[in-house]
Amino acid sequence: MRAAEYVDTSGKLARESGTTVPTVTKYARAGLLDFIVSSNGTRLYRAGQANRVREILTERIAARGRRSASAAA
Repeated sequence: MRAAEYVDTSGKLARESGTTVPTVTKYARAGLLDFIVSSNGTRLYRAGQANRVREILTERIAARGRRSASAAA
């Protein structure tokens, strides 16, 4: 990947995916998102990763629901 493909900041990614910056950062630290760190320390994500963040959120919500259902059984 070329550095020019990394254009979205954590804030932009959070806004586009409907979540928070700490959540985006958590997913990045867990290796779930592809990013680079700019010379000033800002994480830059590949364009279009808001869809990936939404997928992760959906998966985690679904998993939480399955755990709750099995605990109630």
